[in-house]
Amino acid sequence: MKILSRVLALWMTGLSAAFAAPNTSSADSQMAARPVRVVLVGASIGQDWNLSDLPKRTLLSGYELEALQAWQYDKSELLDETLMRPSRKFRFTPGYFKGLFTPSPQPADVVILKECSSYFPGDTDPLRKQQMVERWIQQVKEKNIKVMLTTVVPVTKTRAMKNQGKQEGVREYNNWARDYARNNQIGLVDLEAALRTDAKERYLRDDLTSGDGSHLNRKAYDILDRVMIQALCQLKPSENCVPAGTRAK
Repeated sequence: MKILSRVLALWMTGLSAAFAAPNTSSADSQMAARPVRVVLVGASIGQDWNLSDLPKRTLLSGYELEALQAWQYDKSELLDETLMRPSRKFRFTPGYFKGLFTPSPQPADVVILKECSSYFPGDTDPLRKQQMVERWIQQVKEKNIKVMLTTVVPVTKTRAMKNQGKQEGVREYNNWARDYARNNQIGLVDLEAALRTDAKERYLRDDLTSGDGSHLNRKAYDILDRVMIQALCQLKPSENCVPAGTRAK
């Protein structure tokens, strides 16, 4: 009986270890085993980018991208909803109850925080804006989710002349974002550097706007496709990080 009990104990120990093993895997190993879910929290440029289709149009595998919109600088509520996935925030609306019959939103592996030039200069103090972003970054990290930051796409020189302080506010924010990302070892998607006229004046190129001096055309998004790929591949390198069929030039 003692021998039988010992054999059963060893068998149960091995069985428990087998079931427990998957739960001990790190976030990085989980990301390696399935497509990486990347969620960009932004506004209009993120919406028009059509990020969900980026893997298909650039032949980049291993990633699933999604863009969410909050039409204001403060992205706190939208970020909270993103971080509570797969749960949903309750709302007494037809859309909420209809959503209960659809698959739960997938949790993010990577959250990209993005602001638009529309919210500059705005009514919020620049220091306060930076503190809000710092708090959001900390929230993402506390969920053991990787976080990335973007620079703000600038406006054209013509648009800047019509909106005093806008371009200056964007430049100031982007200077801070680059320094913060570098000093805190956070991934940076540098949208400004890819689309600006030069490193001195840093306006949006006239050939990259949809016509209003702020929003982008398809040519600009093709460029940003490549910028996004490069940023993601620094986060999770793979053999698909330089897709042969990308449209970005």
